[in-house]
Amino acid sequence: MYGGTRPSRRVPPHLPRSAHVEHLRGRYRRPWLERCGHDPADAVVVSVGIGLDTRAERLAGALPASVTRLGVDVPEVVRLRAELLPGDRSRVFAASITEPGWADQLLPHVGERRGVLVLAEGVLTYLDPAGLRAFLASCRSAFPAAELVADFFRPKIALSGRHPIVKATGAQFRSGVRGGRGLAAVAPGWQWIGDHRVMERISAGHRAAAGLFRLLALGVPAYSAARLRATP
Repeated sequence: MYGGTRPSRRVPPHLPRSAHVEHLRGRYRRPWLERCGHDPADAVVVSVGIGLDTRAERLAGALPASVTRLGVDVPEVVRLRAELLPGDRSRVFAASITEPGWADQLLPHVGERRGVLVLAEGVLTYLDPAGLRAFLASCRSAFPAAELVADFFRPKIALSGRHPIVKATGAQFRSGVRGGRGLAAVAPGWQWIGDHRVMERISAGHRAAAGLFRLLALGVPAYSAARLRATP
């Protein structure tokens, strides 16, 4: 993918288990990030719930320096990020995506540019259904020509309370959707472009479990990433 090479489908063995899913999710976001970079003056990447993500550094040589990278997270995370990542290439803003107007402070940095890619990784499942609708509506209002890349769990998985993340952290998943088409249907103004399976590429065991789940759920994956496009 970079420099004319084709990326391996296998996860690098040196990665810890916690990094495997992020590596695999990244494989499917990179083509979209690269496509945004085809017109450097017209490209903006907005990462909501950016946390301590360092994609801007990892992709520094793959995308033009003129690509604008913006991030949003709650104030305490923004402060921690400033402490731990002093050379941050992203401009990060303190805001909650559940609040109206969360994107207002980003708009001056977007201007009239229309190549906006919004990344929502490991975020939407923490929103309740009303919060998810509000986010999608506000995102489309702020960035009317954007594309959105987001991952999600099927409702029965998200709301079961059995996911390892929930058990380990005490966090609560509050929503799930039945595939990317289901995500696009949550709020008006979004068109489904495609779903990209993730679990199947972690290991043979995950592949078998994911295949069995899809069979039982009539084709709906347990966990996936979707690409949506805002419509006029």
